[in-house]
Amino acid sequence: MEKGLKNPAITAFASSPQGQEAIAKTANMGITFLKIAFVLGALTVAYYKIFKGFKPIQEDKRYKPSNINATQAKARSEAIYTALLGAGANYKTVENNLTGLNHNGFVRLFNEFGERRSATLTKMNLVEWLQDQFNEADIAKLRFLIKGFF
Repeated sequence: MEKGLKNPAITAFASSPQGQEAIAKTANMGITFLKIAFVLGALTVAYYKIFKGFKPIQEDKRYKPSNINATQAKARSEAIYTALLGAGANYKTVENNLTGLNHNGFVRLFNEFGERRSATLTKMNLVEWLQDQFNEADIAKLRFLIKGFF
């Protein structure tokens, strides 16, 4: 007995009007499924871009302009990220990179840091990282350096 499309029973069914209708319905179901999957995927991407994305803070014109430029903010954000990543955060490195920043300098650093993944693959901004990595006593010291952010 022949198998697959060479089987006379399958060939006869596939060439019959009922077989053609079944094939058309199956193809339409596949196309409908792909359309639904595409729309759901697009909605998921839009949701994460709109509601879950990083929102930069605008520099406040009521305060002095930032006392660091974009390159310095990038270097400090990388140093802080390196100090926070892995087992045991390096408080001294973080403190050194936050010392001397004015309000808008911290805003620039915060924006440059953005959202970064932790070892647990959770995305956090700079303030969330600091609150996650340090105890309340260390956070209080950082609050003294940078007022009004955490």
